[in-house]
Amino acid sequence: MDTDKIAFYESTARRLAASTVLYAVDSVVHVEDIDDIWFWQQILSKYRPARYKFMPSTTNESGNKNTGCTQCLKYKDFLSQRFFICIDSDLRYLLGEELHAAEGVLQTYTYSWENHCSFAIKLQEVFEEYTDKKINFNFVTFLHGYSHVVYEAFLLMLYVERSGLTGFKREDFSRRISLQYKRGDELDDGKQFLERLASGLESEVERMKKVCDFNYIKESEFYSSKGLNYDNVYLFVRAHCLYNSLVSLGKKNCEGTGVDFEQNILKSTLGFERYDAIQRIKSDINAFKALRRNI
Repeated sequence: MDTDKIAFYESTARRLAASTVLYAVDSVVHVEDIDDIWFWQQILSKYRPARYKFMPSTTNESGNKNTGCTQCLKYKDFLSQRFFICIDSDLRYLLGEELHAAEGVLQTYTYSWENHCSFAIKLQEVFEEYTDKKINFNFVTFLHGYSHVVYEAFLLMLYVERSGLTGFKREDFSRRISLQYKRGDELDDGKQFLERLASGLESEVERMKKVCDFNYIKESEFYSSKGLNYDNVYLFVRAHCLYNSLVSLGKKNCEGTGVDFEQNILKSTLGFERYDAIQRIKSDINAFKALRRNI
């Protein structure tokens, strides 16, 4: 950013931090959009209980209201305990972009907050609770199967992105996994859906492996240290692709039960303490102790 823009965002950050007095809160929190508040409200209530004012947008240097991660990150150098940001990781975490909680940035570690709703064990538990175990579909089996199908393709896409190559970038991968329910997908824990998913990825993977120096074992080892493994890729793929697929499958499975799959099951309470990504958020919030109180 140029000098004028830097001065604008530094001044705005100071004003937003000072506005905690006006709002009678402990912190003002800038999130990407209004839908993100649901997730970060739960996270902060659990790991940093306090009074919060959530802001899903702020005014940019041109005087227009802006949402999104880019707008949040414009404040990155001017954050404090009284004004900080919470963003989706997208692929930033996996591709090595440095974002630090001790500097006022909280991130999802999963692609976005919607992936946290898909944590398989919790999802299956709530599904069984609402349907009284009368519907024969297992989301743990389905989501592990989903991860097994997309694992190599996802590693390949990350390699392409990290290496600055072309041919199978994030948009190509996301397009291939953007599937909706088709008749019969609810049978055998989504076997037909997973077969369709696999068929859309196989040719792309084989084509790219012939033209780039992709080492499956090396990439697997590299990303395992970041919490990505063969069973949990579903937490890291583009969230809307997976989330929309789950909603379409869930609606079919809950048909005639009176259960709203998205609101009652997907958007139930989070699986606190139960998987790596949410534990990383907890650790980040603990790092807030080092964050300056004011700018």
